[in-house]
Amino acid sequence: MKKNNSRIWLTAVLLAGTFALQAQELPKPPQPPVGSPNPMASGLPRPPIGAPAEPPRPLEDMPLITLTTIKGTVVNPVANEEFEYNGLVVKTSNGNVNVMFPPHLGEKIISAAKKGASVTITGNEDTNPEGLKIFRLNSIEVNGKLISDTPPVAPLLNESQDERSFNASIKQLNYGLEKNVNGFTLTSGERVSIAPHIAQQLSGQLKSGEKVVVTGFVEPKRPGVLYSQKTTLVRARTLNINGQTFLVR
Repeated sequence: MKKNNSRIWLTAVLLAGTFALQAQELPKPPQPPVGSPNPMASGLPRPPIGAPAEPPRPLEDMPLITLTTIKGTVVNPVANEEFEYNGLVVKTSNGNVNVMFPPHLGEKIISAAKKGASVTITGNEDTNPEGLKIFRLNSIEVNGKLISDTPPVAPLLNESQDERSFNASIKQLNYGLEKNVNGFTLTSGERVSIAPHIAQQLSGQLKSGEKVVVTGFVEPKRPGVLYSQKTTLVRARTLNINGQTFLVR
């Protein structure tokens, strides 16, 4: 009788241990359906939780640009509000055409397409933010030389930016394409740029003849850009007017 009781007790202990081990087993992660890719096996990063994947833009939604060609003679070059050459006025059989190109092509195009030069330009008609009809250049041929619109060369990174201080008066306010103030020119010749929303907040203080102290970073020359006049471009960091200093970076 004692022998049977020992067997029953041993069997109960073994069953209890088995149940305890099963209770401690961690649930297995759900397996992907058969045939579907496993993101962990492929090495691809998982998308953030709760962030829906943004589908790529369908190719059929991309606008198709139709290129046309015009021929004429160069009347004069055109520079933007930062004195960067970015266009030509070309006289054609149908009248003058405003041809625009990226500023990083300025050195190549202006040096080749002199006043009176015969040019053949391929591009497309467009309207700039000011509502002016323009012809966007894709390529220009002058004196047997073809210049095409290529991406700009990345400027060399300068870890030590040239920061300076300027103490002068405001000669004039400068405006962007949308007719909003985006900076000013000092009587000492420097052209200072500030964000339009900052200029709007300081509209009552930014006036011609107002004395200011500006600290900021001198903008380096960008590769390929040609300027219509020599000037120092300053990206403002602080601005002192009437003894009050503002952080405007």
